[in-house]
Order: sequence, then C-alpha cells, then structure tokens
Amino acid sequence: MKYLRTFIALPLKVNNHFLLAREEMMQRLANERISWVDPGRYHVTIRFLGDTPPEELEMLRQSMRDRISVPGKTRVQLNHVGSFGPRKKPRVIWLGFEDSHFFESWRDEVDKALEDCGIMPDRQAFRAHLTLGRIRALKDLKGFYEVIESMKDRFSGEILSDRLVYYKSDLGSGGPVYTPLEELIFPDQPF
Repeated sequence: MKYLRTFIALPLKVNNHFLLAREEMMQRLANERISWVDPGRYHVTIRFLGDTPPEELEMLRQSMRDRISVPGKTRVQLNHVGSFGPRKKPRVIWLGFEDSHFFESWRDEVDKALEDCGIMPDRQAFRAHLTLGRIRALKDLKGFYEVIESMKDRFSGEILSDRLVYYKSDLGSGGPVYTPLEELIFPDQPF
C-alpha cells in the first residue's frame, strides 16, 4: 500500500519589508550551505501526520470541514529570528511570533478534528514557527550567529494568515511540492 505524506498548516503571506530582509540575510549568508524556503511555501505546520493511508483522506477532510470553525483573515505579528538544533550545529533558521496563543488554539481545534478520526493528539511540544531555511553545513559558525543577531529585529511586522490547509507533500530534488487536499478559506473581516 502506498501512503501519502500529509500535514495540516496555516500558509502565510509576507510583505515586501519581509522579503527585503530575507534577501539581505541570504546575501550575508551566501557562502553557507543553506536551503532557503521559497516564500510561496511559507507556513506554520499545525500538525504533521506523516504517512497517511489514501483511504483515510476523505474522512480527515470531512472532519476538518465539520469540526473546525473558520475565523476571519488574521494578521500575526513576528517578533524574533533564531535557529533550531545544537548551538554548534544549527539545523534550521526560523521566525517566531508575538502571540503564540493564536497558533495554539489552531492546534487544539485540529487535534479535536483528528481525534474524531481516531488520531490522538501529538505528545511532542508545539512551537509555532516559520522556517526560513534549512542549514546543510556552515563554514563560519561565529559569522552565522553574528548575522542572526544583527537581523533579529529586521523581520518584525505583520504577516497574513488567510486559510487552513490539509496538504500532501511530495519530496523531490527541487524541494517539497505541496498539494492542497482540503482548504478552509478565512473570510475578510469587517472593519
């Protein structure tokens, strides 16, 4: 049986200020082996499901439609840049958010919808983040941390969350390809 690699995420739309800061960071770290995430793939993973039997897809999609309340489009505030992994061998450059409650409430809603399908909540701690790049190798560790520190405030500002998506992910040499299996679109909020 062929399983599908799936996850549920909030795609994020960034502004020009963000893209300029990203471009500067990429230039300053150009001598390092870093796979930068394409801005069209920016998201916060709410729940990684991994290998999913194809016959369960419709049940998962239906549970999302039935159990998850759809809010209006929301702007979330970025507040810091950092890295995951051991200090001497970081693996990921990421951005954090001012209000983690927004993402934690999404995690709770998604977990409830998945429980209806017999999928228990993930015991792993949840830390909402946007991945900027995956580090393959660093030549200058000290220089890397100097760049991260000097740019810690450059990624401040708001980014837009306008939908929740259940994705299929196909890994390839050019990076992952994300195919939406179900989308819950957030309406515009009245002002």
